[in-house]
Amino acid sequence: MMRFSRTLLIGSAAGFLCLCGVLTAAAQDVFLRPATEAFVDKDTLLVFPAQVDTFQKVRVRKNENPVFGTVVRYENELGTCADVYIYSLDTGAKPVQQDMFVKHCLETDQGILNLSTQNPKIKVARLEAPAHNAPEGGYETFYRIQNGSTQMDSVLYLALYKGKLVKVRISYSPEDNDELTHACIFIDAVAALLNKEKSAAARKPDAQQDKPDAQQDKPDAQQDKPDAPKANSPKSKANS
Repeated sequence: MMRFSRTLLIGSAAGFLCLCGVLTAAAQDVFLRPATEAFVDKDTLLVFPAQVDTFQKVRVRKNENPVFGTVVRYENELGTCADVYIYSLDTGAKPVQQDMFVKHCLETDQGILNLSTQNPKIKVARLEAPAHNAPEGGYETFYRIQNGSTQMDSVLYLALYKGKLVKVRISYSPEDNDELTHACIFIDAVAALLNKEKSAAARKPDAQQDKPDAQQDKPDAQQDKPDAPKANSPKSKANS
């Protein structure tokens, strides 16, 4: 399949799937920065590298409306697009809670499956998940979308991070067998960004648990020297 046809297909898919997520609105800022430069999202402080596997960061869009939020787009040489959305569920940008996140995942999934009700030419079926371990704490699902004679596969990944929704959407031609592998690598990379802080926080209690052990060693050392006066003890004051 020629790149032009594949890009046209993916562009159409983006239009379909946008009905179930963040849309690109008129009032927005487009960050035209060097492709080799990482992007730091100011709301979450997530750092998106310039290169992720075969994907190159090509564009960043930030909308004034937090419901539309920020979109970081990546592409590879085959024309496959990987979009990362960071957004809220209301214009007040209230932190999204866990129960709201679960509800949003189910509604997004159902919205994609129901695309045929909006356009009879579109047929959507859920694909069996590949031999890929879905990132912890996220929602991942795969689809096959038929638009007339054109067919494409798509993967959706949703996660909750610091009260914001983070959605990854990657669409590719099923003729390109390796693209599924690259899509999973991309999702794992984004999930690693989200879980990095969680992992760091999980390590802190371990470090704190080491301190009591070290403190417990001190009395043993003092017991070896029964004649040594203890700090602030009555004996110490008497000798001062």
